[in-house]
Amino acid sequence: MRYTTLRLGWDDTELHPLTEAFTDDAGVTIESLHYVNSVDDGGYTELSRLRGDLDAAREILDSISEVRAFDVSAAGIAYIHYESSPLMDRLLAVVFDHAVVLTWPVTFARPNGNLSAQLTLLGTEDALSHAIATIPAEIDVSLVRTGRYEASVHDPLSSLTDRQREVLDVAVRAGYYEVPREATHREIAAELAVAPGTVSEHLQRIEANLVSALVGATGADGEP
Repeated sequence: MRYTTLRLGWDDTELHPLTEAFTDDAGVTIESLHYVNSVDDGGYTELSRLRGDLDAAREILDSISEVRAFDVSAAGIAYIHYESSPLMDRLLAVVFDHAVVLTWPVTFARPNGNLSAQLTLLGTEDALSHAIATIPAEIDVSLVRTGRYEASVHDPLSSLTDRQREVLDVAVRAGYYEVPREATHREIAAELAVAPGTVSEHLQRIEANLVSALVGATGADGEP
């Protein structure tokens, strides 16, 4: 079994009104997608993690005509039922119509203000090649890494990007997670040559992804 990790961008086109609504300017962003399911009404339901002003998120979701129903928890976990779009249908068909498996979560970032998604597909070499070849031309595709898949199906580190793993490795080696704590954001930032605020944001995302992966693996009950 092989894996391919891709970064997808759509700078010059709109994937779906939902993906364009959450921006830094709006005070809330979509951090990760934990599941998406097609519905017999032609739409989709998804489970996402939002970061930022959750009241603003609820107002935004309520204002999008394509959103049919939603619920945002106090922890920023969002259930959203929405209408499809032609481009989203074609993009999701890459997974739904081919013999590949999408690993969760899909993570999002906004380098230079443009939304991009990073995802990993599993399958045979032929299946991966056939699926990737059908990614719509409107989507910019960058190869992040590829190889033989060896990770455990419950390996929480598989939910992290390469950069997040690098930051986590530096933080652990510096003693950030020792009790008492032996390193600060500033010290970690100095080793990585980034701003302390960037380290803080990375560690928050890392911790959120790891907790989500661990909770998902153990089948913990959610709130009613």
